[in-house]
Amino acid sequence: MGLLAERAEKRGEPVEPGLPEIDAGQYLIDAMMALGPTRSNGMGEEPTDWHIIAPFVQATGRLSEPWELETLADMCRAYLTGRNEGDNPLCIPPVERG
Repeated sequence: MGLLAERAEKRGEPVEPGLPEIDAGQYLIDAMMALGPTRSNGMGEEPTDWHIIAPFVQATGRLSEPWELETLADMCRAYLTGRNEGDNPLCIPPVERG
């Protein structure tokens, strides 16, 4: 059992925490996953950027407001940041952050 699982067990929490409930904005998460939040740049991963997001939105019609496109780009950057942080075994999981 890992350190995080041991801590959860001591607190009486589920050993394998589920994903947080999303009340609104699920359509943005669905769009990000359909688009793919990251791309290979030949030397590693980078967040999906505007030159990929704009044609995706135009082709699918999933999003229409400028703030939605900005949010999608921000979500792609945050996804990669979180994934990279996850490589550190001492990193606090996003579901446990305040």
